[in-house]
Amino acid sequence: MMSSGILTATTTTTTTNNNNIPSSSIKNDKSNRASTHHEPVKTNNSPSQQLETSTNKNKSSSPPPLVQQSSSFARRSSPVPKDLKILCINFNQDHGCFAVGHELGFLVYNTDPIELRVKRNFVSGGSTPSRHNLNAASTTTTTTTSGSGIGHITMLHRTNYLAIVGGGTNPRFPTNKLVIWDDLKRKNSLSLEFDRPVLNVLLSRIKIVVVLMDEIIVYSFASPPQKLISFETHSNELGIADMSVLTSQRKPRAYSDANDRLQPVARGSHGSVSSAGSTTSNVSVNSATSLNSILNHNSKNPHQPSAIIVFPGKATGQIQIVDLAQQQPGSSIIKAHKSTIRNLCINKTGTMVASASVLGTLIRIHSTITTNLLYEFRRGIDKADITSMKFGHDDSKLAVLSDKYTLHIFNLREQQGVENDVHENKQHALNKYINFLPSTFIPQYFKSTWSYCSVNTNKYHQQESELDEGTLGWVGDDEVVIVWEKKKIWEKYTIRNKHDEYEIVRTSWKSLDSE
Repeated sequence: MMSSGILTATTTTTTTNNNNIPSSSIKNDKSNRASTHHEPVKTNNSPSQQLETSTNKNKSSSPPPLVQQSSSFARRSSPVPKDLKILCINFNQDHGCFAVGHELGFLVYNTDPIELRVKRNFVSGGSTPSRHNLNAASTTTTTTTSGSGIGHITMLHRTNYLAIVGGGTNPRFPTNKLVIWDDLKRKNSLSLEFDRPVLNVLLSRIKIVVVLMDEIIVYSFASPPQKLISFETHSNELGIADMSVLTSQRKPRAYSDANDRLQPVARGSHGSVSSAGSTTSNVSVNSATSLNSILNHNSKNPHQPSAIIVFPGKATGQIQIVDLAQQQPGSSIIKAHKSTIRNLCINKTGTMVASASVLGTLIRIHSTITTNLLYEFRRGIDKADITSMKFGHDDSKLAVLSDKYTLHIFNLREQQGVENDVHENKQHALNKYINFLPSTFIPQYFKSTWSYCSVNTNKYHQQESELDEGTLGWVGDDEVVIVWEKKKIWEKYTIRNKHDEYEIVRTSWKSLDSE
């Protein structure tokens, strides 16, 4: 079943300008900020007062950007041309940034305020610039191989390391090859090749988790990486999996401190290993770049982070939970749904996992510690595809987005003992009249709990002929960002109190292909 392959040479990337020096953390720079549209929202205090923009709110607290770009680049180069197909969108671990893979390379944005921070176009067949390429005076990139499409990209917090997989009509790399890209040096640090396409990648500072069609493989994030453990899964063509990485002794925070940056160091030799186990993979390590600093960073850290991964189990509707922080990782199984798992996510602290089946009518949240069912929410009664789902930063809310373009916000505080919580989820109108009946006589639908606020985002969009898919990220306790793949727009939605009830309104938006 498993096939071995010949190790391919590491691709080299060169730049024509040495003045554009990338850094390893994200910083705010007004000169790169394209025009953001703010919806006119009236407040209770002043009917004519417009909503304060996030630019002013976050000026002092916004983390620094991943890579510094010249202001002329932001003004003269359109980030995502209208005719260019976006292949993937992925937020980093704290939702402070998001990466976009497309047919010519990838982009990295600061989430809020929305700012382009990195643009890498892989030009095939030489250095002749095109209108899609970076400005020749700033960062024109030339390569020695053909292919440019990036079908998957995963950020490692705010560091210069990204996991990328080829995709699209002209892939930069084979779809069965995972590359750890060092954006500081503009080259590959290491690569892993498999006999099947790589569908998803999860990163922590010490682990690489590779998601294949029916297998999850965990490697050490080292030079060279070592295969640690693997798990068989139910057929998982969407690459569904999630990982929570958080030091239990610390509160969640942005990884912008200098001590948390991963600085590459030179390595004197390179190696090639073949991983043992059910899946054969070839490992290539670039001699000019080392990931040993990751291990050095964690060896100096007295509080090792926990790493909980969740993914579909072997049987239909099962969720498997694995704590990678243990020397001998333990595994738990949750029978979450009767149908196949369509989407799942884990909270920052790794204590709760939310899931939805292919039916999309119910959202269930289980404890990763006890595997008990904590919440069951109803999205609706008709079938829907849950395309994105994320816990809020303080675990008090869950945002859910479906292919019906409806954004739901569920409150998780009601069962956490929070007194006088105003964010109450909704019950069926007949619920209070049928409580006296035996539960066996009451259909489950009437006992359901609905979201405390929701909005159909289509009200803000023009009619479209093809189905679009949005990706969610939280940027505040009451603010959610959606990035749309086909519409190529960034939107911010805010939860607001209106006459003792809550609503979600779009407060700002920006086109990703605008200058």
